[in-house]
Amino acid sequence: MEQKKQHDQLTQEKTSAALAALQLVKDGMVLGLGSGSTVKIFMKLLAEKVKREGLKVYIVSSSYDTSILAATLGLIEVSLNSFTPDLSIDGADTVFPDKSLIKGGGGCLLREKLVNYYAREYVIIVDHTKLRAKLDGPLTVPIEVHPMSYSQVVKALRETFNAESSLRVFSEKKLGPAITDNGGFLLDATLKWSGDMRILEEKLKSLPGVLETGIFAIKKPSKIFVGQGESYTVIE
Repeated sequence: MEQKKQHDQLTQEKTSAALAALQLVKDGMVLGLGSGSTVKIFMKLLAEKVKREGLKVYIVSSSYDTSILAATLGLIEVSLNSFTPDLSIDGADTVFPDKSLIKGGGGCLLREKLVNYYAREYVIIVDHTKLRAKLDGPLTVPIEVHPMSYSQVVKALRETFNAESSLRVFSEKKLGPAITDNGGFLLDATLKWSGDMRILEEKLKSLPGVLETGIFAIKKPSKIFVGQGESYTVIE
């Protein structure tokens, strides 16, 4: 009973944040869409708004999962190669006070970073549990790696960052490693860091074999909408 209550509360907070971001949507926009549970709530609200107000809105997707839901909802998808998103909407796993993020819990970090970083602006929608008061203690960072290099990347992470890394698997029903939409392997690296997160993002990306990291700090969101019960706050 208590778990259901907590789940319902978080769903309400995600909805509050999604509704806040929905106010930024205008007719004719190209919208980048991230992945995850909060983005799915936003997408359903977006589809309702498009139908209700007769808007023309186009979306650039960050994952197969988002593309499938978009098609189900009747949202029109276009390519990042052909269109630059006016605005991208995404969730996050961890939000720090300086608006740097950790993302990639759902394994879509590379495409999410492409969509968010190339968008003219991106905003984040989260519930209050994703906020972290300060940068201290160990960080767990998702990292997408090329399959032929994962063991070398694990070794490099240990030698460079004293990081412990594990190869992610999806479930017992699918043997072997979790494979991203790009054919990469996913590592979850636990390391300590107390400096500028932009430097950590750059250092991790410099390791040969690393395709992308879950640190989003070089380009930060313009706004973070944080659900607080039936309302929200904004970090700008």
